[in-house]
Amino acid sequence: MTAGERFDDVRTFLHQRPTVGTGAAAKAVAEDASALVRAEIALAKAELQAALAKKAAGAGMLVGAAVAGWLGLQGVLITLGFVLAAVGLPGWAAAAIVSGALLLVTGVLALLGKRKLEAKVSLETTKQNVEQDVALTKSRLPSRRQGEPHE
Repeated sequence: MTAGERFDDVRTFLHQRPTVGTGAAAKAVAEDASALVRAEIALAKAELQAALAKKAAGAGMLVGAAVAGWLGLQGVLITLGFVLAAVGLPGWAAAAIVSGALLLVTGVLALLGKRKLEAKVSLETTKQNVEQDVALTKSRLPSRRQGEPHE
């Protein structure tokens, strides 16, 4: 006696019918697919939020670069005034050092901000998950061979 025959005997013995019918199975599949789609949408949102946070940081750095650049320009102008008016080193040398430092900060912030803004926004994780979900779903579907009766 095979395992299937024993199961049929037990079912007959207990007078039970299969617990999951076609309708219930279809409903379970639809619910699972719906939950899967919701999870993938949540993942896409999380990826976009992370990418946008990086873009916002880059934009903030560019604003910082603009402020530092403006201050650096003011420093250069003050330095130029001291150079024209001063005979000795201390006044304009101090202004030149401050202006140079501000301009250096401006350059660094501008380069960092530019790199952040050039970073690509990617939904690669979501794409890979959806591809895996589709492949898994296809692998679990029963294959229909020609000549087999349909249930």
